[in-house]
Amino acid sequence: MTRDPEDTDLPGCASAPQRIWLLGPPGAGKTTLGRRLAEGLACPHHELDAYFWHQGWTRADSDGFHAAVTELAARETWIIDGQYHDAHPVLASRADTVIWLDVPLGVALWRVTRRTLRRLLTRTALWNDNRETLGSALGLLVWTARSHRNVAAVNRPLLARLAARDVRTVRTASAQAALTELLGAHPAAPAARRTAGRTPAAPSSEPPASDGTDPLAPARRQ
Repeated sequence: MTRDPEDTDLPGCASAPQRIWLLGPPGAGKTTLGRRLAEGLACPHHELDAYFWHQGWTRADSDGFHAAVTELAARETWIIDGQYHDAHPVLASRADTVIWLDVPLGVALWRVTRRTLRRLLTRTALWNDNRETLGSALGLLVWTARSHRNVAAVNRPLLARLAARDVRTVRTASAQAALTELLGAHPAAPAARRTAGRTPAAPSSEPPASDGTDPLAPARRQ
């Protein structure tokens, strides 16, 4: 089975939340937030992309991917980022905290474009030594545009069901707000809205990150 390069069980993740699932479209900032939360909570962080994309951009077969996700979810502590629909039943049954980074389509496209261009130019090695190609880059942009509305249609009822089960749910356009919500690192910062019994409405919009790549960077003033 293909392993996540960050697949390391770390000590110190004893206090709640212990199993955090990060959702959102490409470019939402899931992986950046996951890494920051992993640092702050000393919990292992896993990108589902690393389990889905094998070497040479070969897709994992359905059974293999399901087995990998099931094995991850069975662990006591984790931070998992990924919107993959096939993973929803398993992760929804185990997560104690679910964060939906609900960024506007324009923000997602801008971040994906900047990130992909950087990876193309630097030949950055991704999961399982994959590297962006022009074809994969264009495919990701098309997928981001086409799937954005569907992500919202799937996540709204999902978070409502989880909130009804007293799973902690956070829906926000700001990764920094989600970080503040869970870590309390910056008490003065506006916290993401959460509910125990219902899912709040998402903010209508948020400006892109200041450098166009880091969703946790301070936003430009309007």
